[in-house]
Amino acid sequence: MLSFVFVGYDVPALNQYLDWIALMSYDYHGHWDRKTGHVSPLLFHEEEDSFYLHTNYSINYYISKGVDRKKLVVGMPTYGQSFTLANANNHGLNAPTSGGGKPGEFTKAPGFLAYYEV
Repeated sequence: MLSFVFVGYDVPALNQYLDWIALMSYDYHGHWDRKTGHVSPLLFHEEEDSFYLHTNYSINYYISKGVDRKKLVVGMPTYGQSFTLANANNHGLNAPTSGGGKPGEFTKAPGFLAYYEV
């Protein structure tokens, strides 16, 4: 659950004094989950383990806490997460993984590909 996001924040005051509030709607999933998943899912998927890990929920959560929807700026990823499958025959959503995918030619980071490497 994302209820920890605003602990210690006076959201109405932040909303009053800030011109915009950034919502980073990415990294919901990655190689750290030890299973495949969408980096930035827009909506809940019936095979998802958590009802909270998607952009639509996050946007509505911020609004429910008092953020003016006109001030909410939604960030989207311009990169990809990759995975090394534990079993090449099991390659769907939530398939077990053994770590990040092959590093990109330029990023050289397992499990991460820049937009120009995807």
